[in-house]
Amino acid sequence: MYANSQLRGKALQAFKVPKAQGEEQIAGQVIALRIDFIARPGDSNEVASEIGQLLSKSGLHDEGLYGSLLLVSDLEARLVTLLTLWDSERFCAARDRLTQWTLKLIANLADGPTRVSTGLTRFLLPQVSSKLIVADLRPAELAELVEILAAG
Repeated sequence: MYANSQLRGKALQAFKVPKAQGEEQIAGQVIALRIDFIARPGDSNEVASEIGQLLSKSGLHDEGLYGSLLLVSDLEARLVTLLTLWDSERFCAARDRLTQWTLKLIANLADGPTRVSTGLTRFLLPQVSSKLIVADLRPAELAELVEILAAG
């Protein structure tokens, strides 16, 4: 929750949500935190396993983390993207803290600098279903989708 309306306004402004959309638009949305980095030399399966364990033990799920995806380049096995999906209201209220917390988790796995970005998520589906957005999904459905994507 936001401590005051100024904090909510700053969060909306940080994600460039027009004021006309207001609270109703960002409430129920999912924020994606994307971290791109070069992994230290080793097996990409080990990196995935280590990040999975770190996220499980970190307590970030108690902070609004819905799930995560680890993308490993098929052309360069050390090129990694960690995509974490967050409850937008909780993430916006603690954006800097949660971003830094997540970066600290992967710091020992990165070989060099990391690149971080955030954004509101939207799933782009075929024309028949194009009106479905992440906000339409219940947390259990979102978790199931993350499991399906993680499996492969």
